[in-house]
Amino acid sequence: MKDIFIKPGSPLRKFFPIVRTLRYWAWKFHDRAGICLVICGGKVRFMDAELNFPEKVGMAYSTPLFWNGPDAYEAPTSRTLSLLMKHSCAFFDIGSNMGIYSVYAGVKYPKVKTFSFEPIPSIWKKNCAFHLANGLSDKHVHQLALGDRAGEQEIIIPVYANGLEEEQTATLRADLWQSREKNVEKFKIQCATLDVFAAENTLPDGPCCLKIDVENFEAAVLRGAKKFISARRPWMVCEILATQNIDPATGIRVNDNAEVLALVKELDYIPFAITADGFFRMTAADFDRPRRTKDFLLLPQEKVSGDISYLALENIGAILST
Repeated sequence: MKDIFIKPGSPLRKFFPIVRTLRYWAWKFHDRAGICLVICGGKVRFMDAELNFPEKVGMAYSTPLFWNGPDAYEAPTSRTLSLLMKHSCAFFDIGSNMGIYSVYAGVKYPKVKTFSFEPIPSIWKKNCAFHLANGLSDKHVHQLALGDRAGEQEIIIPVYANGLEEEQTATLRADLWQSREKNVEKFKIQCATLDVFAAENTLPDGPCCLKIDVENFEAAVLRGAKKFISARRPWMVCEILATQNIDPATGIRVNDNAEVLALVKELDYIPFAITADGFFRMTAADFDRPRRTKDFLLLPQEKVSGDISYLALENIGAILST
């Protein structure tokens, strides 16, 4: 597949609105011609907001959003986070990457104070540029990873020759599949805990939400945030991946979410799978079974009746309003 980068000033973009209305044909052209028209900068809609992408920033987001519509990126998870932001005073974007959720929050809900955490220097710089391009301050874009201890740690990021930008699967866990890829980059980054960060910074009072996307490092994030979570009872959206561990005896990838599930239980939260059809309550046995769902809504136990196994987006809105 050959990539052609379309910058905001390109005359080709004048014709794209017509082509974009026929999205099926646009992707058919991409596939048959072996050419991908990459949207490299400019304004692109994400959900119900228009975001301004700097050139060579967030192309893996802007391209599918431009060609396939504003709900092309993680639609169920994105809608969930948007609803949580609407009812929050603060949004913590832990594992922010390019910062699409932080920037969306700043554009759509300017009264919500956002805190964006991205430790990889090159991605952090793009995150800052993305904020500034949308008229947002980069003051709260932190070049920092959150975990269970402060100080330097080694992060591992796979490097692929055909990637549009930096890979999004960097991890602080040396025992995962990333370390066994053919080409990897390893370097030191700064880490902190959310508990210490909250103690050292002025945070707004009131409801808050956390988005945790840290490639199987979520148990460390939760351990380092116990005081904050116990005191603030935030709404949380957490990526909990399946089949990331490899059985040394068989070489087969297996689920191993026991540690993070124990912490969720200890903190008195209930996990719900985020799907296009709503939110389904998960048990520990459900996490052991084969699954495609990777994003979960963690609800404070005191907010959900014990007999509820399913919630619609409207139900979440009603809970948030109480």
